[in-house]
Amino acid sequence: MEQFELDFEGFLAAEDPAVWTPRDIWSRLNQRVLEYFKEDRRLERKVAKKADLDDLATYYSTFSNTPDGGLLVYGVEDKTGKIIGCKGFTTAQLNAIESSHTQRCPQAKPEFKRVPVVVDGKPTFCFAIFVPYVGKLVETNKGEAWIRYGESRRNMSDEEKRDFRATRQELSFELEVATTYKYPEDFDLRVIQDFCDAFRARDIRSDVRDKWTNEDVMIDRHLARKNGKKFLPLNGLVLMAAKDPRKSIPGCRVRVQRFSEQEEGAGAKYSPVIDRFIEGNLVKIIHEADELISTVIYDVTWLNPEGKFVTTPEYPRWAWFESLINACVHRSYNFSGTEITVKLFPDRMEIESPGGFIPPVSEKTIYTARAARNYHLMDALRYLGYVQMAREGTRRIRQSMNDFQLPDPLFKQEAVHGVVVRVTLMNDHQSRRRATNADVAKHFGVDVWKNLQEHEIKIAAYAYSNDKIQVSEAQRLTGRTWSTSKKDLDRLTAKGILIFQPGAYPRDPKASYRIAVKKENNGRTQANGKSA
Repeated sequence: MEQFELDFEGFLAAEDPAVWTPRDIWSRLNQRVLEYFKEDRRLERKVAKKADLDDLATYYSTFSNTPDGGLLVYGVEDKTGKIIGCKGFTTAQLNAIESSHTQRCPQAKPEFKRVPVVVDGKPTFCFAIFVPYVGKLVETNKGEAWIRYGESRRNMSDEEKRDFRATRQELSFELEVATTYKYPEDFDLRVIQDFCDAFRARDIRSDVRDKWTNEDVMIDRHLARKNGKKFLPLNGLVLMAAKDPRKSIPGCRVRVQRFSEQEEGAGAKYSPVIDRFIEGNLVKIIHEADELISTVIYDVTWLNPEGKFVTTPEYPRWAWFESLINACVHRSYNFSGTEITVKLFPDRMEIESPGGFIPPVSEKTIYTARAARNYHLMDALRYLGYVQMAREGTRRIRQSMNDFQLPDPLFKQEAVHGVVVRVTLMNDHQSRRRATNADVAKHFGVDVWKNLQEHEIKIAAYAYSNDKIQVSEAQRLTGRTWSTSKKDLDRLTAKGILIFQPGAYPRDPKASYRIAVKKENNGRTQANGKSA
């Protein structure tokens, strides 16, 4: 028993079990390892009662479709992790388990072994199954395909199955013939000309530059093919240059939303400030989304490390623009009815693209691994100047965020109405204020400025720019009631930011509030940026 403990402790000293693959766990599997590991993406525990072979088939499919595979262990309580052993299984039941995949999930390649354990001082065993990742879609005999996310399984939809096959090179959406489109009448020929000119300019072969037609270039770049004399556009060309890609790919669009609250809400509380759809081919979408997002993003004022006020956008352009490009290029267009979404909240920006990560890319390898779901589309957009190679693109996102003194971007795959990859860019809204408030910040100093609420800054900025502000103007500016706006103005007066200028009589509409005079270090006074 001492040797047993020393072996496991040796593993822990030499390696971190958190990064063990299912195969690593399998090769080391003993009672101590079983007691150490909890259920996660790699391991599923089952009590040793009557085995449900149809349910077992779903696990064969699950782990066969999950990178690195997974383990299923009978004889361990799933919630507590208590080892109870498999004495309840008969030899016939064990034989049925070992042979069931041949009928219920024939593409799976499970391995089996008994793991000796001691329960209540008596020797028994747990029955372990290792299911390796196959690398292509594995379905049960019922036509179901399952995959593992965290501790749970997910039954894939038809769209998810199609995307899974595409990312494993079983088939490629971008290389399918676009049967509903005719060339050239259904395409933006300017986009095609720009692409072909860029390709010819970079190619060193003289015959390419001098003799190849646009059709030759598109065929060579796998955007089209020929059937005899008939020129057949492929889906990749539709995405890049069709006049109306949504005729066959309704999800080829980007939705841009801005919310005033931290969450988007639902029902009556769902009320985005901005909600726009951008449609067309990807060249058009990228261009128009770039313009729209640039106007939706606020400019903010903040103190840089040198202690100086600087005014910048909420997010660095290259962070969100590269994220948008990656979403357009690497999303799954098999999810044909789902669009890319760009959502801006007070504290963050989220870019969601349909489809999961493309192996070997994952949340952990996003900066080091390289893979492409739509390689030929990506290549075409690279000639047009939009795309860097994926690995450099994600690194550029991270670097640009760091340059703005902002946190690293978050890359996460989630199951939300199908599988999506979400990129989250966090801003620093606690210390950075809208740039329309920059003059207010400089006038009163950072200590005062940081303690003002958003509606107070709007009022102070308006008074600073217009020399005065009345209650009705504050009401329109902030969207608050007249009486609340009056209290806001009085509160700013009490803070020494505004000065009340009474009218000729109580509630005189000509009564106003002016920006307070600020004393400078030399004893002179300054109001509204001018020395007095």
